[in-house]
Amino acid sequence: MTAATDVARATAGVPAAPASILRSVVTTYSARFATLVAFLVLLPVVLQSVGADAYGLYALTVALGAIFQQDLGIGDATTRFIAVARPAGDLDRMRRTAAASAGFSLAAAVVMGAGVAVALVLAVAAADVPAPLDTTARILVALGVANVFLLLAMSPHRQVLAGIGRIDDVNLVLIGQAAMRIVLTLAVCALGWGIVAVAVVDVAATLALGGATLWLRRRRMPGLVVRLRDFRWDAFRELFSMSAQLLVIGLSAVVITQVGSVLTALLLPIAFATLFAAAQRMYLVVKEVTGSLATALLPIASLRHGEGAVGSQRELYLSGTGYANMLMTIVLVPAVLFMPTIMQAWIGADGAAAALVAQILILSLFANNNHLLALPVLTAQGRVRAFAVLHATWAVSGTVLAAILGATMGLPGIALGIALPVIALEPIYVWVVLRRIGATAREFLARCLARPLLPALPLAVVLVVATAATRPGFALAATLSAAWAVALAAVYVLFDPPARAAARRLVRPGRSAPTHEENSA
Repeated sequence: MTAATDVARATAGVPAAPASILRSVVTTYSARFATLVAFLVLLPVVLQSVGADAYGLYALTVALGAIFQQDLGIGDATTRFIAVARPAGDLDRMRRTAAASAGFSLAAAVVMGAGVAVALVLAVAAADVPAPLDTTARILVALGVANVFLLLAMSPHRQVLAGIGRIDDVNLVLIGQAAMRIVLTLAVCALGWGIVAVAVVDVAATLALGGATLWLRRRRMPGLVVRLRDFRWDAFRELFSMSAQLLVIGLSAVVITQVGSVLTALLLPIAFATLFAAAQRMYLVVKEVTGSLATALLPIASLRHGEGAVGSQRELYLSGTGYANMLMTIVLVPAVLFMPTIMQAWIGADGAAAALVAQILILSLFANNNHLLALPVLTAQGRVRAFAVLHATWAVSGTVLAAILGATMGLPGIALGIALPVIALEPIYVWVVLRRIGATAREFLARCLARPLLPALPLAVVLVVATAATRPGFALAATLSAAWAVALAAVYVLFDPPARAAARRLVRPGRSAPTHEENSA
């Protein structure tokens, strides 16, 4: 068999390029939204079924498990290298990359599984766990270890699919996994099987995700056989040269999002971990409004880098961040304004304490949002060292501040400790990316800040005045939020030409010839 035939068979059925940006963004949003809906729907149900102490213990094991569910940056590096090799049909390089990723992920699953076992045992021993939950705690530790091992061992299949342009397949599987988790968790809660059964469902969902992506990877690209015996140290060193920096970024990001729950469990009674977990879920919901864009753009940015499209990275960041800030403004303002009402309707009378934590975390997204789309662009370029340093600084300073302020101010102090560092560091994040893509501060201020924020100010004043005058309940708050979203979106579409062009493309995605407005976007 010739090399050309081998490549043709291997890539049969695979598009020559990743899915369109629009389709990738839509399916990624759908997948992340499904996952978040699962968390939002299930939290009050499980809390009502098992009680605050049992759920707080479960939240602690989930938070620590998330910290250890790290592929040390190998996952994004795998997607990047496969996507770069894809336009040239370099099957040998893709095979070497996939084998190196699989070998490393299996080793990481063993090491991280052992690490989370030790961390969970120590954390549970240090937390204020009621005596009747001792046996439950031990079982949750074992299930948490299993979840970490399975997720890491089977993660390369998702990264390979994304790299060959099949991120839509991954997203559909994630939607199915979220539906599975909702159905099974509701069932075990209805049957009264307790928090252990809920954790078993989590492990089953992880196993289903891994099995489905394995099957899809073999089906979509049968010639890209992933075998451990094909592991080569030179391919691993190439991966690790980038993943070492992505490792710092990924681990720092998880510490930032999960350390609050861990500190809450260690500094306060275990039931308070439930309140912080609820606040964090709301924060993640708002963050995913734009965070999903970064996931969708990584394979696309990597492909364009592989094709040598120099100027496209600059436009991806500037245009993408401008749209991201529009989306964030539409969601963030009513989320902060009505969070006490939302929390009380969601988790009951204890929602007031969780609402303040959520408001603090969500407000920090006004800063954080400006570097989210820089990460896939810089990853595609292989230039993420500065971001690794900044993320590590945020994680370390946030943890220290959260511990100090949490000891004196309780839950709000922990939230402030996590949020304050990114506000101080964000100008440096932006300065780094502008230098890397060859853009100016004036362009950033005009396209990424003034464009989305200035049109929102008059409407924000109206919304605040209407809220103060009516003191709305949940139904009226939802109505005012919907009116705000429609009004601001209409302002963007009517008075912002690039936004109008993007809306036109969303309505008529088949249109191929770009207009002047689209080019200016």
